Amino acid sequence: MNEIQEPEKEKRDNPLPTDFVPVEEEDLKKEDSIFEVTKSENYNKIFPSLIHKIDQKIYHNQPSEEYPFFTPNNKVKFLPKLDTNSEILTNNQLKELHLYFPYFLQYSSLSKIFSFSQDGTDMKTLYKKCEGIKNSVLIIKDNEKNIFGAFVSDVLYPSGTFSGTPDAFLFTFHKEEKIHIYKATQINDNYMYCDYEQISFGSSGDGFSLCLKNNLLDGYSKTTDTYKNKPLNGGEKFTIVNLEIWGFKDN
Repeated sequence: MNEIQEPEKEKRDNPLPTDFVPVEEEDLKKEDSIFEVTKSENYNKIFPSLIHKIDQKIYHNQPSEEYPFFTPNNKVKFLPKLDTNSEILTNNQLKELHLYFPYFLQYSSLSKIFSFSQDGTDMKTLYKKCEGIKNSVLIIKDNEKNIFGAFVSDVLYPSGTFSGTPDAFLFTFHKEEKIHIYKATQINDNYMYCDYEQISFGSSGDGFSLCLKNNLLDGYSKTTDTYKNKPLNGGEKFTIVNLEIWGFKDN
């Protein structure tokens, strides 16, 4: 009886496949490398959902016995694959920002879906271009050369209600290439609000953490409970000179 049970026990105690080869630590330190990942059709379907499942277990402090080799610190800074260049961010800034994307989007490519240079400043056009894009990055440059924005964790759609998930965060660049991140505190769930008058992120008291008016040229940033952020532009009101929205897609 014992001879039958022992192999089963060994199988349970060794969840990794026999041909599993971990990434060398030295390779993980090469932050300037651009990773190119070749994926099969099956891989494209399975990998993002797998990482999201693991991420949610970590987020809710549920240890993953199924995938013990994934941890919250398994993040690598690299330049994501883009379908065109950003007119606002440098490659170094993109790498800094990429580090904070949710785990299930770490290996996705980015596609520019809206910008002032190609689409103008019409809010209805912005909403039309963002249809069906569940996760995106909003990047703003103001007339004082401040660069800031938001990771958008739901479709940008004029619903007139708050939406989004705790994956949402705000960011701002200061001291040249350095980034400062304001993650959702979960004090409230006012992650994002959209209608035809404004696009806003975070709310408490008398204002928003980041608010864009319907002309897409004027806005302001205040401190709120949602993100516990300082004003992203260093003041409050700002004038936008360039704006981009990037959507995530499988490679």
